[in-house]
Amino acid sequence: MSVSYAVRALSAVAAAALLAACGQSATTSGPTASTSAGSSSATTSASAAATPAGPLGTTTDLTALDTITVTGGAASKPTVTIATKPLVVTETARKVITPGTGEPAAVGTTVKAHFTILKGSDGAQLDSTYDNATPQSLGVDEQNLLPGLFKGLTGVQTGSRVLLVIPPKDGFGTTGRTDLGVSGTENTVWVVDVLAVSRPLTKAEGTPVAPVAGLPTVTFDEKTGPAITIPSGAAAPTTLVSQSLIEGTGATVADGQQLTVHYTGALWKDGSVFDSSWTKGSPFSFQVGAGRVISAWDKGFVGKKVGSRVLLVVPPADGYGTAGSPPKISGTDTLVFVVDLLAAN
Repeated sequence: MSVSYAVRALSAVAAAALLAACGQSATTSGPTASTSAGSSSATTSASAAATPAGPLGTTTDLTALDTITVTGGAASKPTVTIATKPLVVTETARKVITPGTGEPAAVGTTVKAHFTILKGSDGAQLDSTYDNATPQSLGVDEQNLLPGLFKGLTGVQTGSRVLLVIPPKDGFGTTGRTDLGVSGTENTVWVVDVLAVSRPLTKAEGTPVAPVAGLPTVTFDEKTGPAITIPSGAAAPTTLVSQSLIEGTGATVADGQQLTVHYTGALWKDGSVFDSSWTKGSPFSFQVGAGRVISAWDKGFVGKKVGSRVLLVVPPADGYGTAGSPPKISGTDTLVFVVDLLAAN
């Protein structure tokens, strides 16, 4: 199965689980290689903390989960045995194998976890992040996760091992995903080992950096985000510029991480804003270095620290190339982004 939607070593099955609608393709929007229209894959909505995870589902469905045996240490790939096949539930069901501690996962948090996924029909493995020794991080967001995965993750805490069974209506629908080996009647079985639950920043936090002459200047509004002013009469840089406006103190961003950001993008030629996550009310998440965003975004944040506010000046070669991204961006447009780095996992 192919790698990559949201994080490194993420297979096609787990990738598709990050999509809210079964008909969506495994590509992101936002400042992607093909479009400038942003959409969120995380949110900073200040929701009430979720109740710590407990059993979820009907009595009958939870009885069905009791026929599944999960063995192995919490830090290792589980062995999953389904005694009665096919395994079928009417609603998403959850059993807590090992309870965790700390903040429960809720909208606006990020969960870093190992996932092992099997078919309920015959117990065959569809995917396991343990096979690559690389856990995945994802934002808890009802609009960007499979419904069953959103329900099943809500409330989980660091250190938890939970067993989920997701029916088709909360998974890949009645059409299934034949490309992933999932039919329209398939119930999927998930064992999730939660390594961490964290909450991204809501904006850049750190030490202001003195403006650099000849580059755009930026002011910031708590509600609408950055306002970008292009220097009058200045020629656009011909190479990529990645300049910190605020120096954060968090973790250093590296290739392969899931990076959550707030951003505003404008055109150098007239300062007009073509895209902003701030106006949508939700940040944007992507995997650094996976080629799902324009190359400037894959390159421009590596080595920066979480909490930073970064000014990117992007020539066409590092943006949308000679084709541009009509109707707003032509093939000769230089782009200006102001990006707050909120979390990296």
